[in-house]
Amino acid sequence: MFIVFGSPRSGTTLLKETLNLHPDIFIPMQTTFISTAAHVIGSVSSWDYAARILADLAANSDDYAGAFGAALSRDEVRSAVIGAQPGLASVLDALYGEMARKLGKRICGDKSPDDLLSIRKLEQVGLLTSDVKVIHIVRDVRGSLASLLNVDWAPAGIDEYFPRIWSYTNLHLFRAMSGQPNYLMLTYESLVSEPQPIIEKLVGLLGLDFVPEMLESERRGLELRTNPSHLNLARPFLLDRANAWRSTLTPEQIRHCESSAHEALRVFGYI
Repeated sequence: MFIVFGSPRSGTTLLKETLNLHPDIFIPMQTTFISTAAHVIGSVSSWDYAARILADLAANSDDYAGAFGAALSRDEVRSAVIGAQPGLASVLDALYGEMARKLGKRICGDKSPDDLLSIRKLEQVGLLTSDVKVIHIVRDVRGSLASLLNVDWAPAGIDEYFPRIWSYTNLHLFRAMSGQPNYLMLTYESLVSEPQPIIEKLVGLLGLDFVPEMLESERRGLELRTNPSHLNLARPFLLDRANAWRSTLTPEQIRHCESSAHEALRVFGYI
């Protein structure tokens, strides 16, 4: 299985829906399972007990229907989790592997921006040193912030603290996994400016070949078309969105981003 990591409004949904256009890939609607499971495993020393908690969590969570329920019954979810070897990576391999088998896909993955917020806990339970494939998408914090300020679910004051969270979480994942063969980092800006070569690298990481259908924007995210947060999904890759922050953020917001996230902006090539 594989996981798409990225900060909120960094292109994770665009990437997910692009990958889902490949006939051998499936990523369900985002879940809260991975980060929650990491906290359970990190808190419960008895694996038998932890596995039962994880099985019930996966089968009874509010997002079951849109995630695991797309392919597996609740009993099948429980069976996959209980039958897995100890460890988060093994549980994910078993659960998403069974989903792929039932759907006739070669690989299934997970995507949730919430997972990056738990990156330290995911590291502590061994996920970042496992064989799980990791796709890490990074977007200029100024662009992510500008996009966040346009959605109604962003909390008040996010322009103050988001740059620091963006910097810490993305740097942590990058420095923990850079150089590993199961890790690929890309930028949102490269995805929208040169989609085909970037997508070719992504599917190569997953052991698959690129198919031209992955560039057919009109087929992306059919179930998300009415979501105000994803109105651009069906449009071609929008290069102009990469630099929209220059005209939408205030000079003070730009300075704050560049000051609070300076190291990460430098590492990822934005300054």
